[in-house]
Amino acid sequence: MFNSAPSREHDAEARRERLLKAAATVFAKDGFEKASLRAICLKAKANVAAVKYYFGSKEGLYREVFLSCCHPSKDKDVPVTLADGHSPEETMRRWIHHLLDHLLLKRASNPLKSQIMAHEMREPTPCLNDFIKLVVRPFHEELQRIIAGVLGRRAVDEDCIRYGHHIIGLCIHYDHCRVFIDRLGPPVPKSEAEVKCLAENIASFVLGALSARRASQPKPASRSKNPS
Repeated sequence: MFNSAPSREHDAEARRERLLKAAATVFAKDGFEKASLRAICLKAKANVAAVKYYFGSKEGLYREVFLSCCHPSKDKDVPVTLADGHSPEETMRRWIHHLLDHLLLKRASNPLKSQIMAHEMREPTPCLNDFIKLVVRPFHEELQRIIAGVLGRRAVDEDCIRYGHHIIGLCIHYDHCRVFIDRLGPPVPKSEAEVKCLAENIASFVLGALSARRASQPKPASRSKNPS
């Protein structure tokens, strides 16, 4: 008996995966501009020609790494939408919990993803436009529709868009400023139960503000009946 050599297809796929894994590590450390293809290839035990063969260029390799790191898995990260059948208020609570769970637990478990995104925020590449189109914009637009529902409005307007940025800012603060929050207290949640508690706290604050805004909206003028 003897072990047969692995197929060419298997070798090719393994080489491609090694390049992606090595590239993610190097891009996370150095960012796109400073990352060296030579360093990536040494780490992946491949040559520069393999990058051109599989990805076309350094830019193509980065795009593959960036979008695969930052695009949520449809199986593991199902978005919260009004189409789920809950009231706008309950959908808002679930939406905020979903975002905080992603920011504070799921993304924290993948430090390379956070580091690559941090580089992208400081020095944007053309990949950021793809990320906004594929991931960020649909996410924001669904939140705007939820806000419109809570406010009792038939369509999204500029208020809904601005309120959406406010809500996301409240949540992202706990990720971007965690080193300060941990020192000022209470510390940033690190468990599912703690994240759920924070989500409920933020959701109650947001819904209270939106409810007050809805109550202050001018009532539509009633139509006077013509005398008979």
